[in-house]
Amino acid sequence: MKIKISLLYSSILFGSSVVIPGQFSAEEKAEIIQKSTPTGIWCLLPSYSYKHPDQMDRLNDTPCWTNPKVDGIVLRSDWDKIEPTEGKIDFSYFDRGLELAKRYNKRIEILVPAGKHSPEWVYAAGAEKFYFHHHNGKPADYMPIPWHPVLQEKFGNLIKKLGERYDSSPYLSYVIMTGFGHSTETWFAGPDDMDEYNAIGGNAKWLEGVKWFAALYNKAFPTTPFLIAMCPPSRDDEGRATLKKFVEDSVKGYPHRFGLKAASLEPNDKPDSRKLSYQSVNRFSDQTVVGFEMLRATYKLKGTLKAALDTAIALKAQFVEVYEPDLIDPKQQEVLAEASDKLKKNLTWNKEISENL
Repeated sequence: MKIKISLLYSSILFGSSVVIPGQFSAEEKAEIIQKSTPTGIWCLLPSYSYKHPDQMDRLNDTPCWTNPKVDGIVLRSDWDKIEPTEGKIDFSYFDRGLELAKRYNKRIEILVPAGKHSPEWVYAAGAEKFYFHHHNGKPADYMPIPWHPVLQEKFGNLIKKLGERYDSSPYLSYVIMTGFGHSTETWFAGPDDMDEYNAIGGNAKWLEGVKWFAALYNKAFPTTPFLIAMCPPSRDDEGRATLKKFVEDSVKGYPHRFGLKAASLEPNDKPDSRKLSYQSVNRFSDQTVVGFEMLRATYKLKGTLKAALDTAIALKAQFVEVYEPDLIDPKQQEVLAEASDKLKKNLTWNKEISENL
């Protein structure tokens, strides 16, 4: 079973060499060529976490593996779930996902939400807490300060181990950077948190910290694109300017490696949205990997899946992560097939580079 060949990744990321994961058999090694750029429709499953402990068993059963309209599967597992004790990392969820990807010829995204999902032993080791307020009225929560050296050491060790284990797999198409926001997205401080945020350095320190994380992922996953789930670290003009600078610098500093996604796609969104994440998808589509994540399954939203996907296509997204209920809905299959084809046509930057090699 072969994975699609991407000339860009073969020539730029691998230096025209073949990467052979050690865990594959000799026959499989002979067939493995390359990993391909993420495009099309991706299945967004629940995170394997303390909130969804049955997700390990449900992973085998999702119809997304056999749905030809689905190009890839998002594998999420919270940090406190996979490393409840320091150094004892449970790789089983990602291992099973990669095994299923090989069986069904699907591509994979790996995502480890950190922030409020960080294990308690990190704080016992000396990482400092930052308390933040939820906008929906829930009790205040906490996360490690991203630029604290203990957090960087401990989370850095995890990411390095994940890279050592999975980067060479041709089935892994991309990873999402975490460690510098509440969970997956990069939101850090709300209006009620600004005094405390500024006291520990504010957006200047956040920018310093997120640059460290980008370097970490770049080194840990040398053959896999690493993306940011865009959200301003603070909900003000300075926060948006800080995020904009980081994205601009990273697209330039890690060409065709650093990418981005907007994580709040809804049916009523329009292509002329002023959201920085939407504008950035459109702006950088001809330079790197860009895409969207649906805010929720559409039965929880007003409007149609088609309307949301049409907006993503108009903004030149190359992929969209869609929640499982929409992907298993028989009424959506024609919509998904049409959208997948159009999203794939939005990928132009790797073709242009390949032609110039």
